[in-house]
This record gives sequence, C-alpha cells and structure tokens, in this order.
Amino acid sequence: MSPSSSEDRIRELVRDLRPVRAIPPLRAVAAAALAVFLLIVAAGWLLGGLQPRPRTDPAWSSPSYLAALFGLGLVAFGAISAALASAVPGREPTLRLGMRLAAFGVVTAIAGGIAGLARGDLGFGGADLAACVTCMSHALQLGLASSLLACGFIVYAAMRRPSFGAALALTGGVALGAAAVHTTCPSDSALHQLIAHSLAPLVAAALLTPPLAALLRRLRRREL
Repeated sequence: MSPSSSEDRIRELVRDLRPVRAIPPLRAVAAAALAVFLLIVAAGWLLGGLQPRPRTDPAWSSPSYLAALFGLGLVAFGAISAALASAVPGREPTLRLGMRLAAFGVVTAIAGGIAGLARGDLGFGGADLAACVTCMSHALQLGLASSLLACGFIVYAAMRRPSFGAALALTGGVALGAAAVHTTCPSDSALHQLIAHSLAPLVAAALLTPPLAALLRRLRRREL
C-alpha cells in the first residue's frame, strides 16, 4: 500500500469517528446534586414549609433518632456516588466504596428505627398509614431533582446497567429527602420514623426503578 493511499485510509477512518465527549468530574456532579437538593429544601422553608425541630427538642438527644438521621446521610452519599461511578469505566473502586457506605447507612438507619421501637407505641392505624404516605411522598419530592440529575449524568457518560444506576440514583436522592423529612416531621412515633423515613429510599427504589430505567434506555438510544 502506497503512503498516499494509507493517508487517505486514515483520513476516512478519522472522518467516521464521533468526537469524544468530556465527562464532568464525579465530585462536581455530586456537588451539583447536593446543591440542587439544598436549594429545594431552602425554598420550601422560605415558603412556609415544615421547619426543623427546635434545638431543645428531645429528639436531638435520642441515639435512635440520630442513628436514623446519620444512616440516611450515609445512604445518600454512598448511593449517589455509586450511581455516578457506575457510568464511568475505571471507577469501580468508587462504585464499591459507595455501595458499602450505602449498605452500612441502610443498616444504621433501620437499626436506629428498630431501637426506637423499644420506647415507642407499636399501634398503627389508618391515620398513621396516611402520615407515612405523606412523609414518603415529601421525601421523594425533595430528592427527585437530585436523582434525575444523577440519571442525566448516567445517560450522558457511558451507561452500562440502567436499572442498577437508576436504583442507586433513586435510593440516594430519596435518602436526601428522607433525611430532611426526618428533621422536620413532628411525629415522635418510632414506628412512623422507621417506615416513613428510614425505609423511604428502599421503597422508592423498588417502585420507581423499572419506569425510570426504561426512560434511561430510551434517552440513551437517542444519544447514540
């Protein structure tokens, strides 16, 4: 093959290649997801939404209450980090670390709720169920934007497992919302806090992952 024909072949190959898109740093995307969440929470407070419990509230000295809050924070950080890392080849260590943190957070949040049952009322009626649905819906509303932002990054980067990424993004985003709800909800029922707060991220992921994953697949096909 002559040098001129080789150069022509190389030009043809280069012409057929699509430009490589720069992937934003994971820290920047995670920070953006947190910033969006904080803006939504702040806007809700300014518009007269539920305010955090006062500093003198006995809940702030309850180990079980604080354990649930700390666990939800770990779930949020770990799951969102893992969701973002799952879409970037070579970030498997970050994915594994995020999964471990999220798993430990789930255990901590649930353990805090179970520990609180020792001092709480186990009764559960129709009004309690309605309150649980309200808190779960509020947690979803607060964290949905962060979840969708993470999903947008997953589609933009190199989505490999849409269901896995969507589940992690939902779990992390709703955990952020549940943490905010946990600090503002006036209910002192340990059973309510366990079901409506600690378990909210898992319930949201179980119910909403299939439709969200289907949406991610459709958006990815449009990108290709």
